Amino acid sequence: MAMRRSLDALSVLSTDDLADYDVISDGPRSLESSIADLGQVPRYSGSEPPPLPSAREKFDTVGLTAEEIQAHVRRSIGAASRGDEARTWRVYVDGVFGPLTPRDVLQLRQAKLSFPSVHLLVGVFSDEVCEEKNVAPHLPHADRCEVVRHCRWVDEVVPEAPWTLNEKFLRSRHVDYVAIDEGTSIDPDIDRERLKGYDLVKSLRKAIPTRRTYMSTPMPKSVDPFKKAEDADPEPNAARGTGAAKEASVAVEEDVDPSADIRDALETPFEEPPEPASFEEPKVDEFGTGHGV
Repeated sequence: MAMRRSLDALSVLSTDDLADYDVISDGPRSLESSIADLGQVPRYSGSEPPPLPSAREKFDTVGLTAEEIQAHVRRSIGAASRGDEARTWRVYVDGVFGPLTPRDVLQLRQAKLSFPSVHLLVGVFSDEVCEEKNVAPHLPHADRCEVVRHCRWVDEVVPEAPWTLNEKFLRSRHVDYVAIDEGTSIDPDIDRERLKGYDLVKSLRKAIPTRRTYMSTPMPKSVDPFKKAEDADPEPNAARGTGAAKEASVAVEEDVDPSADIRDALETPFEEPPEPASFEEPKVDEFGTGHGV
């Protein structure tokens, strides 16, 4: 009976199964290579829908190719053609992403294409962090994470992103590089605590640049993720047409009946129009200007 049970156990695996196992586990690099192969992020194939001609005119970074992005990164970090191009680099980007704007996704695209193979981690600041830093997220944290998760360039969402980057976080997430928009470090609108994190990343030589997207139509301050909450919408009722101002405008529109004059004209077609007021010469002073003006 013991022999029968042994044969039954071996019969579960087919010849093909055993062959696959031998291929994976053969040689001195069996364990490490198997884990690396299973966890490797495939290289980006380069296929993406072309941008609209109007988008090319509006967003200056939309036409950057992968080769141009990678050449820019290599120049910035002082690296020639790397000998370890087969490696997958873990690149990190963070932000509010409420809402997710074209400027955001174009930065994520550059971060994803910064090396031939990239695992892109995107940190999303929590509602509590945004409230503490007086930044209006406009959308709940769960909504913002879900929108980011569905972006084609994102491989991993980090829901509890620190406002100020630190070495402990970078090590825990195995971050190789942090993508930072050019000019961010000298932008007066960026919070000083965030600048400390950027300075740390640069000192560790873990920063890579992404070209900042400039738009022909400026981004409203209400969707700029790093503007203060009180600056984002100083007069919400007036700007959005809500409250008493909106009710008053609706009331005026309801009182005006453009057809009333037409009905009056039809009912009294032969009524003489009122005589116009007599013309009076305007009074001027000795300087030729209107008197009393």
